[in-house]
Amino acid sequence: MNIAIVNTLSIPSGQASVNRILSYGKELFRLGNSVSILSSGNSDIYEGNIDGIKYHCFGHLGNLKALISILSRIKKERFDCVILVSNSLFLIYPLAIVCFCLRIKYFQEKSEFPFVLMRNGFFQKLFAELYVNTTYKLFDGLIVMTKPLMNYFNDKVRKSAKLFEMPMTVDIDRFSIPKSTSPYGSYIAYCGDMAGNKDGVRNLIEAYHLASKEIGDVKLLLIGGSSNQDDFNKLQEYAIALNNNGIIFYGRASRNDIPQLLVNAKALALARPSSLQSTGGFPTKLGEYLSTGNPVVVTKVGDIPSYLNDDNAFTVEPDDNKAFALAIVEIFQDYSSALIKAKKGKMVAITIFNAKVQTLRLFEFLKATV
Repeated sequence: MNIAIVNTLSIPSGQASVNRILSYGKELFRLGNSVSILSSGNSDIYEGNIDGIKYHCFGHLGNLKALISILSRIKKERFDCVILVSNSLFLIYPLAIVCFCLRIKYFQEKSEFPFVLMRNGFFQKLFAELYVNTTYKLFDGLIVMTKPLMNYFNDKVRKSAKLFEMPMTVDIDRFSIPKSTSPYGSYIAYCGDMAGNKDGVRNLIEAYHLASKEIGDVKLLLIGGSSNQDDFNKLQEYAIALNNNGIIFYGRASRNDIPQLLVNAKALALARPSSLQSTGGFPTKLGEYLSTGNPVVVTKVGDIPSYLNDDNAFTVEPDDNKAFALAIVEIFQDYSSALIKAKKGKMVAITIFNAKVQTLRLFEFLKATV
């Protein structure tokens, strides 16, 4: 098959969505397919090849020219299917028209509930109702990450459309590397976006601060930046107010640097709060955390308890920073036992979240649908 994956992000980058695309794109190529990523995002290198995946970033041309370039490429190469990894209406509708005219199967990957559901106000709610009851009928199928999303979208698509559940995917090989000496010494790592409170970074900072007196010279390394500078500044101000020298804002890391940063950590943390977003989504970074074989402490939101429990990870109720702090302390009080638990967590990544396992299922779904 000739497969196009369309998105709005820079390729390559360390962003979770990009890592997911590359993880299953690589395996689709390995299974004998031609795979192209067509992006309206910008990049220092506009086109190239990563693990057999051809990528083209048209963002430097401007939004309209980028869209025209993507549509032209789809028309020229006559792909068998297009997978859209974006919620942009600027892409959704033009792609629907082109795919319909060229008889190309059109899919969307969904990793979260529609963002329009989070809006307030009478007219915004009216728009949300119109959006969810019309937009998803444009697709021949949806590739969804969790069971709550399967249940939600089941009656939002047209009757002929197919839904396929594919959990998060991770390229296990990227994290099968030895530890190296780190200038940060012993640390707990978080990797992701600092904007808003999607991942509960503020909660994590508070939990670490509560635990820091009990865990010795173990730092908290916060890897990532923010699309919202105000949010990022507030996080830094909060950390400064705590007067805790163990909190380090590393900043953005490249895709190539992330595996070593996570592997070198003593533990990995994700304090996602309870929300509509966390109920429907599943964090790609969690598969990366587990793949390192390091202890993972995570909140029990969404589908996470379907895969992780106290046998293979340190799981905590959401929005309870004291309980999260106790879990951190537990890891370092008996680190050898924590590593035994982490080994079981890695097996979850290898057997379930492994891109090789899930992409084979995706390939069979696409082959049957296309």
